[in-house]
Amino acid sequence: MNSVRHRRHVHLGERLDAIETIRRGELSLGQAAAQLGVTPAQVLHWMNIHADDRAVRVEDVVVPADVQRLTRRAQRLVALISAADSTIRVLNRQLSDAAPSRRRAQAA
Repeated sequence: MNSVRHRRHVHLGERLDAIETIRRGELSLGQAAAQLGVTPAQVLHWMNIHADDRAVRVEDVVVPADVQRLTRRAQRLVALISAADSTIRVLNRQLSDAAPSRRRAQAA
């Protein structure tokens, strides 16, 4: 049986999205390759041949740049607030769980 792996065709839009995701640091080269079912070498090749290409979305053309920038900042702020809220809940739970055992230790 032939062990040569069949190369999967990945459409240009998917390639550009993967490249942008890697550039933003959201995925590694290996993670992007695994998601697309190709080798990391193939993704690296795409990055080289599509180095100057960018995916253009309707929002990028219609929405002014300053509005896009503010929207991205607001989305990032929401994510940071959500992460801080989760951390506060975990710390509060840990503090609440530790308080009864401290009281018992002080009473003894």
